[in-house]
Amino acid sequence: MQWRNRISLFLLSFNLAVANAAWAHPEYRVTVMGPANSAATDINDAGVVVGTYPFSPTTTHGFLNRGKGFVDLGTLGGTSSNTVAINDNGKVLGHWTTKAGQQRGFIYYRGKQRDIGIIPGRPTTFTDINNAGYITAIGYPRSFLRSPTGTYTDIGFLPYDDPVTNAYALNNRNQITGESGPLTFPEQTLRTFIWAKGVMRELAGLGAEPTAGLAINDHGQITGYAALPLGFFDRHAVLHSNGRVIDIDGRPDTGAPDDNTSEGTGINNHAHIVGTSNHLSGFIWRGKRMQSLNALIDRKSGWNIGSPQAINDAGQIAATATRKGVQYAVRLDLIRPIVTTAPQPQLDEEGALPAQRMSPAEAAAEAEAQAREVVRPVSQ
Repeated sequence: MQWRNRISLFLLSFNLAVANAAWAHPEYRVTVMGPANSAATDINDAGVVVGTYPFSPTTTHGFLNRGKGFVDLGTLGGTSSNTVAINDNGKVLGHWTTKAGQQRGFIYYRGKQRDIGIIPGRPTTFTDINNAGYITAIGYPRSFLRSPTGTYTDIGFLPYDDPVTNAYALNNRNQITGESGPLTFPEQTLRTFIWAKGVMRELAGLGAEPTAGLAINDHGQITGYAALPLGFFDRHAVLHSNGRVIDIDGRPDTGAPDDNTSEGTGINNHAHIVGTSNHLSGFIWRGKRMQSLNALIDRKSGWNIGSPQAINDAGQIAATATRKGVQYAVRLDLIRPIVTTAPQPQLDEEGALPAQRMSPAEAAAEAEAQAREVVRPVSQ
């Protein structure tokens, strides 16, 4: 009996030591990327974070941060700006508001902000940009693919009466995801779609509507959310891969209103997903289970990683987090490599768009433009 008690005490001490070691060695380091009350919107494979911050009590400005301090992207002479996305070549997509109150799009590249206007005749919201410079845009009730030359292609609708389409994301193969379906009230029962080569296809949900695709990787794998059949307003984060939908949340559908909700907001080419959940706050999923990001950082830091927006192939995450009641755009950097794999995509015949590689002259121009940027320190 005494021998068994010693074994039990040893095992208890060992387990506590392992748990304390895990807490003492977090997986992520938190780096503040924006000023107080800023919000992150995207990250590229170089780890550059873009976001938006309050320039004044009534206006906002977009910014980027390469890790050396934040750069204010300006307003093209208007009143406000915000950022939407950044591609791997460093082109930032965003909006600016004219003095007359019109929202227009811009691209920031090599230290210059260029107006890209609106969809002709439509109030316009730009949503994503890929490495070749193609852009998704919503001109309610339709959505469009904008080419680098400025021409727009209407991507159409799913085959429902009184339809609406919202395109939220595209990849480097010009595949687009979002939501489309009948315009109904008070609820819009929209469905997740994937659009490729001029054809829009509906993707399965979890037995109820609405569903939506919010992010897509270069393999055509999509994350977003799908409503639960029993839960009133309940929905789960999902992964669409290889023709099937995977409920990555996994909690039972209890039918209670707002009992369990989650959604995936970002996905990388390893099919690692980040998003938000009512029981984990910000989460990451790497093929096995959703993990709270708050459990993967130094618990003594005081951060609440509440809203991760995007994850790159190196595992860096752009997120909006709070500490001591103040909100900041942050970047989570892996302290050690993670080898956990998620479901792999099936190979198909569709290739990626040609890589947009910089020539030595272009690289020199980019370095010169970055040297001219006004970099501001981030205070906490």
